[in-house]
Order: sequence, then structure tokens, then C-alpha cells
Amino acid sequence: MLKKLVSSVNQYFIYLILFLATVLRLWELDRRDFWYDEAFSGIAVKENWSGMIKMIMADVHPPFYYLTLKFFASFFGYSIYGIRLYSVIFGLLCIWAVYLFTKELFNRKAAIFASFIVAISPFAVQYSMEARMYSMFSFFIIISAYFLVKSFRAPESVKANKYSILFGVFLGLSMLTHYMGIFFAPIFYLVYIVHKFAVPAEKNVTGKQISDIVRGVLPDKNIFLSYIVALIVFAPWIPSFINHVIKNATSNSLDWIRPANFGDIPVNIQMFIFGTPLGEMSSGMPGPNEFYGIADITMWILVTVFMTTVTLYLLFPCHFYPLSKHEVNSGGNLEKILDPRVSLHLSEDDKKRRIRAKEILTVLILSLGFMILIWLLGFFGKYYFVARYLLPAGYFIFILLGVWLARLRLSFSLLAIAFYIVLLFSTVPLGYSEGWNVLAKDLDKYKNNDFYILNSFDYVIAKYYLGADRLTLYNVDWPSYNPDYWAAIGKTLKRTESFEDLRNDKSALIISNTQLGGQDNVNFNPSGLILVAQYKNILIYKFQ
Repeated sequence: MLKKLVSSVNQYFIYLILFLATVLRLWELDRRDFWYDEAFSGIAVKENWSGMIKMIMADVHPPFYYLTLKFFASFFGYSIYGIRLYSVIFGLLCIWAVYLFTKELFNRKAAIFASFIVAISPFAVQYSMEARMYSMFSFFIIISAYFLVKSFRAPESVKANKYSILFGVFLGLSMLTHYMGIFFAPIFYLVYIVHKFAVPAEKNVTGKQISDIVRGVLPDKNIFLSYIVALIVFAPWIPSFINHVIKNATSNSLDWIRPANFGDIPVNIQMFIFGTPLGEMSSGMPGPNEFYGIADITMWILVTVFMTTVTLYLLFPCHFYPLSKHEVNSGGNLEKILDPRVSLHLSEDDKKRRIRAKEILTVLILSLGFMILIWLLGFFGKYYFVARYLLPAGYFIFILLGVWLARLRLSFSLLAIAFYIVLLFSTVPLGYSEGWNVLAKDLDKYKNNDFYILNSFDYVIAKYYLGADRLTLYNVDWPSYNPDYWAAIGKTLKRTESFEDLRNDKSALIISNTQLGGQDNVNFNPSGLILVAQYKNILIYKFQ
């Protein structure tokens, strides 16, 4: 009965999943305030074109997201809804790309399961609603992987003219969206090697076989063309990229990223599956969501054991798996999808097992392989191990889980999904900032006032909502610090190092996201301070 029902609506599943994903991503899209990074995006697109380019040059990210976002968000008046909607669109495209990739590499059943996990994953939902480049970057990586696999399986006449070029174009666009795309270039090449060559079954390796191994790791004309195309796409930005590399090396602009240990890999997988607290995003490196009644170390162990078990289950009993639709369409001639050099002395069962291993290894390389590569860079003093930077790897983790669910009996698969949903509802909710959005709707009340901001990070957020003309920065913890070199702040910054300026300005209001008065700070005397208004967590004060 269950199988019959599933079969009757099978063709509509992906559209139902996309509808569910759309609802989850549009629900209260503009309720949560921008945090620092999102405010940077908003400030950048509000600038004129030359001003935005200067901001991007002063930042540490490439330009493609900002250039296209400015055009899109202009139709929405650069509002929070319009800016975030751009990420929602790419978040939905990620689901479609996951479906295409998984269907091409495995089968439609695995593609449906993988797409559903992406649709409801808190981490995927969160970064599909984030006014940053991560959902766009992830889409480019996933669709690059799709065209790479298509290039392996397409007829020779099609490869160079279509799929290889498309792979190169989207890989280049990923580099123009986030520099992590550069690190995916060798990961994709490792996937190419796995598909081009598998170690022969014979124990005695002859000189000719060694020669075949060497040729197996060298690029053929199609993969070479792909990387040339990617380089051409990225080439206009290379001088700026070099400047960014030099800047990062000299200014320690990424020193907020702590060195990672190997145990951070399962922690990040836990974040991919269960999400991170929304209220903790401004801390730079948030941890995974917490659960009622489950200690953090317990969840870390459970995730590690679970993912290890799933990986081993998928890798080793490969010969039990049925052929995919593509393999069936090949007429049973497995040499069409296996490198002939490794097929000469293999039985039909060995060939099927070799195909299964290639497919699973492909996903493992794109997920765990990428995470391990970024972790290994830490040994060379390059610390980039941040969950949101690794988001594309999370999508391939979801694909791995989708394949696992597809291998189970349907009743077991649905039970596993139900258990996952129960766990999602068991996470501890944390509050998040909403006051800036409420204040922005009431700004006419303060049209004759200017505002003082008490730290540099809050200044960036206030600059998006209020505009720089109405703001004065008084760094209460370090009055002499001048952050005008920050890309989001700039040389137009108005600031003061004197507390008396703040006290004596009768038209000025002080905006804070924490209560003022009574705190121990030699640079701020709260006597005479009164609360004028409160917008949820945003407080407005003035001196009598």
C-alpha cells in the first residue's frame, strides 16, 4: 500500500520538495535583523557602482555576488527582504542541483531523499536566508560537479563542446563568488582521477600497468579544457585576488578563525545536519545547536559513529547495489562507464562493484575530502575551517545521506526521516535580534535626531539601517581607535574620542543593544542617562 502510494506521486516529489523548501525559506524572511556580515552586503549594494567596487577591493571576498546582487536588490529598494530573497533563489537552485547531480550519479530515489534533506536542513535553510554569497557559491559548486560527472559519461563528441566547458564556467564563477572555489579545483581533479582510473585487480603490476597508472592521473584534453575555461572566467579578478592574498598575509584579517583540530570535522557535519543558533552568528564561529537532555559530547560521538557507519555501509557492500538508470541505458556494456584499462580482466560483478565504489568515492571526495583539505591547510598557518565556508561540503553530506536512505527499505527510510525531524524539534531555541527592523519602521519619529553608536560592529549594522550621515561613532571601550579602514565603514566615518561631545549634544540619541547605566567603564558616565524608547532588543537613550 505504501509503495503503491509513493509510486503514484513519484513524479511530483521534487516539486513538492521545492514548494516545502520555498515556504521554509520565505517564512519571516525579513524578521531577523541583519548581523555584521549581512549589513556589509546591504551597505555595499546601496553604494554607487564605483563605491561598491572600492568596498569589495577593501574586503576579502571576490565580486560576483555583490555585482549581481546590486542589480537584483535594486528592484526591492535594497530592502532586507530583497537582499535576502536573492540568496533564497540560489538556495532553491541548490536543491535542484542536488537533485540533478544525485540522479545522474546514482538514481532518482536517492535524488529525492537527498533533495528532501537539503530542503529541511536547518543549516541549508539558514544560509539560504542569509544576505551573503554562500548559497550562490554552493550552487556553483554543486552544478559544477553535475557537469563534471556528465562530461565523464557523455559521448566523446559531446564532452569538449558542452559539459566540459560548462563545468569550467561554473567552477570559474564559484571562484569569483568565494575564494573557497579555488580549493575545490584540486578536489574536482581528484574526482576526475577516480573516474578516469581505478587500481587494477591483478596483484602483479607490470611496467605497462605502471605506465597506465601514470597516464591515468594526467589530464586529458577535456579536463584540461575545463580548467582553462575556469581560469579565463576568473582571470579578470586575478590582480585583485593577489592583492587580497597579500592583505590577508599582512593584516591578519582572518585572525578570528581559530585553528581547527580533526574533531572539528564531525562537529561541522553536526552543524550541517542540525544547524547553528541564529542568535550566535555574529560571534564569527558559532557551534552546533544544542539539544534538550543531550550533552554536546554525546551528540558529537553519536554523529561520528553514525557517519562512519553510513560511509562503511555505502562503500563496502557495493556489489549488492542495483545498476543505475544510466547503466541500464548503456545496454549492459559497463565498459562505456568504466575505464577500459581497468575492465579487461574484471567479471561483471567486479565491474558493478567498481562503479559503485567510484560513485560513493566521488561524494566522499566532494564532502569529507574538501573538509580534510581545508583542515590540512591549518598545518601551513592557513586557517579557513569555518562551517559557512564549507557549506558546499554539507550539501554533498546530504547527498551521501540520501543515497544511504535510498538503499534502505522504504519503511526504514521514512522512520529515519521521522526521527530526524523529531531531533530538529528537540533543539534548544535561542533568541535573535529583531529590534533594528522594528526601529527602521519608526525612523520618521527621529528625523531631527542624530545617533551615537558605541562600538565599531554595531556601527556597521546601524550604517545600513540609518545611513552614515546620521551616525557618530564613540568607541566606548577604546575611544582612540579609528576603524575607518574597515571596508564597511570607510573614510566618511564621523567619530569622536570625547565623552563630553556625546553628553553635550542635545539632539543626539544613543543606540545600544545592551542596557546602559551602572556598567564599569571609565569612558562612559551614565549619570543623567534616560531611556527614550525600546524596540525589542534595541534601546535608545539620551542625556538630560
